[in-house]
Amino acid sequence: MSTIVYIPKMKDTFRAFLIASTLLVTTVLAVPSVQAQEGEPSAAVRLIVDNILSILRKPGFEFETDRPAISAEIARAFDATAMAQSVLSTNWRSATPAQQNEFRDLLMQTIEGTYIGRIRAYTSEEVEIRKEVISDNRATVDTVILTSTNEVPVNYKLRLRSDGWFVYDVEVENVSMVSSYRDTYRSIVRRDGMDGLIEQMRAKIAELDV
Repeated sequence: MSTIVYIPKMKDTFRAFLIASTLLVTTVLAVPSVQAQEGEPSAAVRLIVDNILSILRKPGFEFETDRPAISAEIARAFDATAMAQSVLSTNWRSATPAQQNEFRDLLMQTIEGTYIGRIRAYTSEEVEIRKEVISDNRATVDTVILTSTNEVPVNYKLRLRSDGWFVYDVEVENVSMVSSYRDTYRSIVRRDGMDGLIEQMRAKIAELDV
């Protein structure tokens, strides 16, 4: 039986990707409180969506005041190191520890800034959680965003660590977020090196006012 949750509305496919981020950034916040439900990543998705929406919809919500709470949920939603390693691929191993740490932090700020920078434009959309597949310590939760004219498939990739389920990738309309970042950043590293990539990420984050 599908489960419907509600998330903010966006107007096009790119915005649909950001809607996906709304779920993605909240997928594991409450996992420590539902340890008994390990093996049920979709239950964690549903619970965490409720948590972030409670911030967005609470009486007297103020963007700047409540932004730190949203940021905290974003930071806790991802397996940041695994995601950074996957995005950089072989460039991760050749980067210095300082470069690795800064890239990981900048990547998470980039994701956060993209989401927060557009949150005030949201209204409401429906999301159905349709399928969950678990294989050992990996899981996929398939959902669709229901717009007024379309259904946008969104698939969440999670891995089980000792402290719960953490998102390491998301696919929107069969396009992987990790793969997309990897393709973009690989070309920058090839041209400008790790320091060049980090500098460009810093500049982009400054534009997003993170």
